[in-house]
Amino acid sequence: MVFEKGSRLYRSPSIARVNFLANAVLLTCGVAAGAFLCVSRVEAAAPGPNQAQSQADVDAKTVQFMSGDASISAYLAKPKGEGRHGAVLVVHDGDGVNGSVQELARRFAASGFVAFAPNLISRSSDAKTREQITSTISRLPLTQPISDLKAALAFLQQDPSVDTAKISVVGFGWGGWRAYKLAEDSPSLYKAVVFYGTTPADDPALTNIHASVLAHYAEYDFRVTGNAPWTEKQLGNRFKDYVYSGADRGFFFPRDPDVPYGFPGAGPEESANASAAKLAWTRTLEFLKS
Repeated sequence: MVFEKGSRLYRSPSIARVNFLANAVLLTCGVAAGAFLCVSRVEAAAPGPNQAQSQADVDAKTVQFMSGDASISAYLAKPKGEGRHGAVLVVHDGDGVNGSVQELARRFAASGFVAFAPNLISRSSDAKTREQITSTISRLPLTQPISDLKAALAFLQQDPSVDTAKISVVGFGWGGWRAYKLAEDSPSLYKAVVFYGTTPADDPALTNIHASVLAHYAEYDFRVTGNAPWTEKQLGNRFKDYVYSGADRGFFFPRDPDVPYGFPGAGPEESANASAAKLAWTRTLEFLKS
C-alpha cells in the first residue's frame, strides 16, 4: 500500500489504523456493498485539460444498447479520426451519469480512448434529480447492474473503432464494487481502475480476476480504505493501490454535478482533494496506456 505524504511517497508494511479497519470494513461494507449506497459528497473536481480542450477532437453522444430485452442509455465519447483505440467502460457512482461523468468520458476520449458510460438506472427509471437518482440506485437488484455492464462490454466489443484486446473498466464509489464484479466475470478485460470502491468479499471469486487492478483510496475514507490490505492479499502482484493523504471519499468529482468540471479542482489549488484528483488522473492514464 502506497501512501502520499506531501509530495513524497512512502511505503508502510503495517499501518495500524488501516489494518484495524480492514476486518471491520469487510464486515460492514464488503458483503453489504450491493445493498447499501455510499454517495460521495466532497468539493473537489476531477482533473484534466479545460473543458474546451477536452471536446476539441472528440465525438460524443448519448446512445442506446440492449441488455436482454431492456434498452439501456449510455454516453459514448470517441476520438475523432480513423483507427482502433483502447476503450474504457466508466461505471458511475451513486449520482448516475451526470455532467461530470460525461465530461470525464470526453476527457478519456481526448486522451485516445473510446469511453462508454452506461446509465445503470435507465432500464427502471427516468430519474432526473440527484435525490431521485440516489433513491433509484439504492433499490436496484444486486445483480442487475452487473448484467447490464456485461452487455455494455459486449457492445464495445462489437464497435469497429475499439481494440478489443484493450477494453478496461473504471469504477467510482458505488461503481467500484461493480467494476470488481465485472472483472471477476469477464476474463477478457484488459485492466481495472477503482476509485474508493469497496472490494467484494465473496472469496474466492476475487481470485478469478485476470486484469491488473489499480485502486485509488482517500485517507479519510475510513470505511473503504481498510479494504486495501485484504484486496492486495487476494490479488497479489496484479493489484496496486495508492492512499491519498488528507483526501476525502469522492475526491475525484465535484460535490455539485452542475459545477463546471474544473482543473485542478473546485476547491483551492493546494487542497488535498484537488491534488489527489490530479495525481490519480495522471496515474490512471499511465496505467491504462501501459
